[in-house]
Amino acid sequence: MRDDSFLSAGVPPGGLHSREEIRLLLCWLAGHLAQPLTDDLAEQVFAGEGFTNYFEYSAALHELLRAGQLVLSNESGAVTLRLDPKYAHAADELAKELPRRVRDRALHAAEQLQTQIRREGENGITVYPAEGGTSTGGGGCYMTFRQGRGEDMLMSVTLYAPDRETAESLRAKFLENPGKLYSAVIESFS
Repeated sequence: MRDDSFLSAGVPPGGLHSREEIRLLLCWLAGHLAQPLTDDLAEQVFAGEGFTNYFEYSAALHELLRAGQLVLSNESGAVTLRLDPKYAHAADELAKELPRRVRDRALHAAEQLQTQIRREGENGITVYPAEGGTSTGGGGCYMTFRQGRGEDMLMSVTLYAPDRETAESLRAKFLENPGKLYSAVIESFS
């Protein structure tokens, strides 16, 4: 494949340096996810996971939209990217030119991000400064973890974290497996 990417700054080894590769992977990914691929999620996968930089991702996406290979739609308030079905077979065949590890890594990253977004939507975390703390992280803070929403609220637990770094670590752990906290609380009372 020809290297037509003039803005490959910040793309680590193993990233995509050709606009054609970026377009192929974007089409392939849009056609292989169980959940719709949102524009924000695709940007996070491509630029955030080191496949390419933001400018190359944006240019490749624009070309695919202009050609009609990807179609924008609005699903539940999110802008999603759908592969036009008439290009699905071609996208599968052409994507075979990309290393399987690249396709697998992109699919895994997208699925992980979709899971994280779903968990954040189903569960809530509020962080606020403790007495003497500041909103910028000086001093401790309280964190309220909620499982469920509205009438479907299963549990709400408030914990103290000594600093923002600890709070962010707790947040990440909670979102990895929100049910683990609920199970631990129920088990401690059983």
